[in-house]
Amino acid sequence: MKKLALIAATASLAAVSTGASAAYVSTANLGGDFAVTGFADTTPGTYQIALTNLSGALSLAAGPAGTYNVSVGPGSAGPTGTATATFFAGTGGTVTRSISSNVGIFTGNLTPTGLTPGIYNFAFGGSIPFSVGFNFGGSYDGATTSGVLGLLNGLLGTSFSDPTGAGTVAITGTVTNNSFVMDVVETATGWDGAGKLLAAADYGVYLQSNGLTDTTANRLAYAQSPTYNRTDGTFRVSNVAVTAVPEPASLALLGLGLVGLGAMRRRKQA
Repeated sequence: MKKLALIAATASLAAVSTGASAAYVSTANLGGDFAVTGFADTTPGTYQIALTNLSGALSLAAGPAGTYNVSVGPGSAGPTGTATATFFAGTGGTVTRSISSNVGIFTGNLTPTGLTPGIYNFAFGGSIPFSVGFNFGGSYDGATTSGVLGLLNGLLGTSFSDPTGAGTVAITGTVTNNSFVMDVVETATGWDGAGKLLAAADYGVYLQSNGLTDTTANRLAYAQSPTYNRTDGTFRVSNVAVTAVPEPASLALLGLGLVGLGAMRRRKQA
């Protein structure tokens, strides 16, 4: 049993050390339909994200707990990445963003739970059906950047100014040959949380698509509209990468772990 545990630990740390010195890079080249629901009710911290009719590829890199600098930028297929979403709500509308350099989005502590460090690759759109359930979570404590706050305020009509925040997230769901469905439960400290951001975005789309302003009457009308508590549409992400770079302290802790593992192995062999 101890030998099996040692082998498992060795494999896990080897997977981590392969990318730790450089970065953990997740890439996306896929499109399909999206629907986010359940965020504008009395429990905004509980909602569902459903990606369906998918085609393309998704590669997710998971690292160990540590302090990271996270950025988004173009992938390896060219100098520019793009993301496009066309919304079904109201009169619809298409939003397109392109990115040609890495832009910082978060710096701080990330602690995943229930997720073994490594690379998780998904290919969608195949004719062979499969279905796999998953369950993982984690916590975070750090800060975003003024650029991200400016983008959110511009898109949502909000006035966020404090870049710091912390929280936890628990995700359960199912991935198939053409879908990725996630049920999310989150808590937030020092900021509103993603669920409330989604609610603000949904209300903003409702106002803009109907040429309205924020009034008490319009908030009541929004709560009775057929698009209430739901944001959906189609999307396409091409050549986009999210990069998480461990800070030196995290790399030092990882190195100590590897040294300790080597010492355990030498004692066992002796």
